[in-house]
Amino acid sequence: MRDFYEKKCQICDLLKCGDFRVILSLFHSIGENRMKKIISRYYFFIAILLVIVYQEFSSLILYSDFAASLSGFAFYLSDMMLHFLVVLFALLAMIWSGRWQQINSRKFKGTYLFYSFLAFLALFIWNFVTFFLFPPTQNGLAYQLAAPTFTGATAFLMYFFYPVIAGPIFEEMIYRGLVMTALEKGKKWGLDVLGSAALFGILHISDYGWVLTDFFVYMGGGIIFAVLFRVTKSIYWPIGLHIVYNGIGQILMLL
Repeated sequence: MRDFYEKKCQICDLLKCGDFRVILSLFHSIGENRMKKIISRYYFFIAILLVIVYQEFSSLILYSDFAASLSGFAFYLSDMMLHFLVVLFALLAMIWSGRWQQINSRKFKGTYLFYSFLAFLALFIWNFVTFFLFPPTQNGLAYQLAAPTFTGATAFLMYFFYPVIAGPIFEEMIYRGLVMTALEKGKKWGLDVLGSAALFGILHISDYGWVLTDFFVYMGGGIIFAVLFRVTKSIYWPIGLHIVYNGIGQILMLL
């Protein structure tokens, strides 16, 4: 309340001086500060809303009559851009709430590289074991069925750019960056890791049938990414690992 009256006095003084540019700047500062306070206060609920939108919004749009006339390239590009918009809102929420500054570290440490190597081995072992224990995932089968239809620009988008670059960045920003910072209060019970991994698993099965074994496959991978994010305290290490792992997977699929 005291800050409000101080700002009000400043505006009155500026009105007397007639400096309207400074007045507009001051109003912008007041509005921005209020927005930051609102986002910080309701950050958990904003995160939940953005996760729901990320998982369901593109499906509602692209599997409607609106998208019936889209070409293959336009369909997949639209899907990617809709997800990008949600990630952009998530980034703004993290920045304005002060969470982004906590996970934006670009410091290179040899120990973090070692942790990333261990996480890569863990992903390899997990996928190797689940390959023999569980049937193929519905998500993977759907991609393999669609892959032969990719030609031209669609092939570049769906063989490389979306699964190797954009997809890993989007998923890490949402499920590690946004979700784990929103669940930070449950960190000592591991709720940030488990919540992130569970939502990551749901993302990969929600459009292909709720197969329990598929959920465990993706949740296991989500736990590995989440643990790496926690120990490095930086979003860039899980993004890098996700890109490398998906890239190797795409290369092996094309061989």
